[in-house]
Amino acid sequence: MSKKLEYFFDYVSPFSYLADSQVPGLVQRTGAELIYRPFFLGGVMQASGNSPPATVPAKGAYMGVDIARWLDRYGLEFKFNPNFPVMTVKPMRAALVALEQGVFPQFHQAMFKAMWREEKNIGDAEVLAEVLSSAGLDAPAILGRIGDDDVKEHLKANTAEAVERGAFGAPTFYVEGEMFFGNDRLDFLEAKLAS
Repeated sequence: MSKKLEYFFDYVSPFSYLADSQVPGLVQRTGAELIYRPFFLGGVMQASGNSPPATVPAKGAYMGVDIARWLDRYGLEFKFNPNFPVMTVKPMRAALVALEQGVFPQFHQAMFKAMWREEKNIGDAEVLAEVLSSAGLDAPAILGRIGDDDVKEHLKANTAEAVERGAFGAPTFYVEGEMFFGNDRLDFLEAKLAS
């Protein structure tokens, strides 16, 4: 029986972008059942008492070097978004709607591409609609739901659950109750899935 891999992420996180590029291969190698869990990273950071790297000068300076190393290892295209940090409440709610409507793979790819390759402010409703339309998605059908109470509550619940389970940043993965944080823990995550 395949193990469940819960993947908590936010499109504002460059490390989620990095990890996301590796998740399909990891799932293929281990046969894991991947469960996407969109959450709001700003809420996680606040509730856990964590500070964004950019607010700690030394950490912020190192982040650029660290990302560059991972990009080189993974062979990924990347542009640091000048709108960073983007307010991602709307995109993360939209991710839940995309899951519900069965269009998540297309949506997910478009969001990371817009944020970390095309330097778009996906927190802006008009920009978000353009990104979805350009990806061949029904922007009104998706964005028409993001203000609904059940979608708002779902995102709040995912965020609160992640914090309750020990999350303090993104990406955060869980396998059989065990937490794995960050892009740089994927080897441990894969070993757990393969065990």
